[in-house]
Amino acid sequence: MDTDPFRVFLEMQIQLKRNAPSSDAMTRTMFESLDGLPQEPEMLFMGCGQGNDVLELLRCCEGRATAVDMLKPFLAKLEAKAEDAGITGDRLRTVCSDFEALDLPEGIFDLLWSEGAIYTLGFEEGLKAWAKYLKPGGFAVVSECTWLTDTPSVEAKLFWENAYPAMGTFGENMDRAKHAGFELLSTRVLPEEDWWTDYYQPLIPLIAEAREAYAGDPGVQAMLDEEETEIRLYERHAADYGYVFYVLRKQG
Repeated sequence: MDTDPFRVFLEMQIQLKRNAPSSDAMTRTMFESLDGLPQEPEMLFMGCGQGNDVLELLRCCEGRATAVDMLKPFLAKLEAKAEDAGITGDRLRTVCSDFEALDLPEGIFDLLWSEGAIYTLGFEEGLKAWAKYLKPGGFAVVSECTWLTDTPSVEAKLFWENAYPAMGTFGENMDRAKHAGFELLSTRVLPEEDWWTDYYQPLIPLIAEAREAYAGDPGVQAMLDEEETEIRLYERHAADYGYVFYVLRKQG
């Protein structure tokens, strides 16, 4: 019987420190760029995975975090790490839900944060859907895979047209944010090393282990091929695309 490739993908992801490119240093830098947050902000994290960004921001301020992800094993790891870090009481609430079924109070959050997850809805669509949770004038900090050039390589263009056809340029995403009711305050491109240190480099040996463990399973092997293709593409074409942090303020 063939194994579900997504289950194998999750088995690899749960072993990683991060489930998308980024770093604690970049998370902290983007948070420190915000001017006007209250001393104890109410923070909403969308697609938090294992919650490195959640824990980093809880270390940076005295606020409270509501962390949303659809995968219970990731939230369990976040809760365990928070306990180890001494984060107790009402400072962390986890919510296991997909974005479409999410039931949260509206208009109460000072800051919405999402690293590498908004693509599941689309940049503009995600911002529109999530804006209702923010107070008027509240901040959103969202990282989104973005074209860094108007003339990407043919190889990169073909890959991402299949993997994420809605991926936009800086200019397109600025317009999308405006249409979603946000003012763009700043942007920051994720450094290349933040793709490698805690994400791609640790993922490479896990792919090799899974290849051996599921050697006779064509579905799993195809998934692993896709993962390797993405890694090798970034090696060759990092100048063409990358994650960009968009710092936004809700209008109105």
